[in-house]
Amino acid sequence: MRDQTRSYTTDLPRINLQFLARLLDKLGNAAPNTQVYCDTASGRLYLSRYSDGYSATINGVTQRVGITTTRVGDGVREWYVCPHCGERAAKLYTGCKDIGCRKCWHRHYASQSKDEADRLLLSARQQRRAIWGDDYPPADNLLNHARWLAKPARMRWETFERKLARLIKTEAAYWHTGGCQMRK
Repeated sequence: MRDQTRSYTTDLPRINLQFLARLLDKLGNAAPNTQVYCDTASGRLYLSRYSDGYSATINGVTQRVGITTTRVGDGVREWYVCPHCGERAAKLYTGCKDIGCRKCWHRHYASQSKDEADRLLLSARQQRRAIWGDDYPPADNLLNHARWLAKPARMRWETFERKLARLIKTEAAYWHTGGCQMRK
């Protein structure tokens, strides 16, 4: 097996939009220079509100963190603004002395490193869950051919046949690529 050459998003602690919502609740109407903190694997992260935005301090290094919004339907969605590149980001990653977006940290999603067989397997499992749900154990086993499994009571025949045809095609492609790998 070859060595891992990529760094993944799961390798660093991150602050996401739920964290942002809690931050805005705590600091939204607070006076400037009010501070809140949280402990991360990289150290204690202090967040402060200033008159024109927010700042994040981790292990003595302070970065200004902007927040921007976009319209979504009748509401708005809030985003972080990366302190390095200025791009919108749903998550910011914290290191020992820095904070930034996924691109600035040169992080990749684990799914970007999967080969064709892994992607087909993931797709087949997701399609099976979409048809039969999580509480039908025979659907969890890919050795049980999809044609042998009963139609769910809550689904129309037309929808079931369409989803089943797509699933059978995906599984056939998986067994074609996966079968070749098993012979090695």
